[in-house]
Amino acid sequence: MSQILNGRGVSARFDSDGVHITRSDHQVDIPLSAIQDVRAAQARSLEILLTDGTAHRVEGGNPTATAAFVAALVPLLPAERVPGAGAVVTDTESSHDWGLYAIMALGAALAVAYLGYAGWVAFAHGSRVLGVVLGLVPLLGGLTMLGAGLAETVRRTVLSRRGITVLAKAVAKDGKKTVYGYTDADGATHRYTCKRTLQRIQLAYDPARRVSDAHADWLPFVVGRVFVKVVGGAFWGVIGALMVFGVLW
Repeated sequence: MSQILNGRGVSARFDSDGVHITRSDHQVDIPLSAIQDVRAAQARSLEILLTDGTAHRVEGGNPTATAAFVAALVPLLPAERVPGAGAVVTDTESSHDWGLYAIMALGAALAVAYLGYAGWVAFAHGSRVLGVVLGLVPLLGGLTMLGAGLAETVRRTVLSRRGITVLAKAVAKDGKKTVYGYTDADGATHRYTCKRTLQRIQLAYDPARRVSDAHADWLPFVVGRVFVKVVGGAFWGVIGALMVFGVLW
């Protein structure tokens, strides 16, 4: 039996290996033998007291879920405990996604450049700047859709050639998204985050590249979704480009 307690910015779950507390920047894995006591400190607050006196607190989503989590976990605690909990508890920090920072910096630079361009259009062409400003919405939306469609095409093509399908289970929540865990063919565990709410889903992954994980969806559904993204993105991208850069032609 396993339960997941989801709170704001944190989730806790337990299984036969122990209790796993996941936050945005790190995860704490606690073996059951290292837990001295588990209690609901407040209506929504869960407190896990370790054998060395350390306490981990998790703010649950609601009192009912918090109480149920405690009631299900306490009977699983073993009779024999490990005195030195610090030696068996692991605290793993999440690695920083420098690629995301680079994308954010590029986005900021493009925003500044666009504001300069819009200012020049307003100075040189007067009211035509309105078309430039409004055209940015379909332009960016179209490029985003087109990029997502092309990325999905590449990913699905790779997975169709060498992808491996596994059954993944929901293990945590990340805001409104669900975090799924699965074990690959080599025995290593991985996580995948998406907006689905099912407890179990089928995932296809590329053993050579972890970023290629994707739902094992019905093929016609995938083709239709990619078609809409590519064609729709190209259409709105062209409309936006004409509105934004038409003054230069």
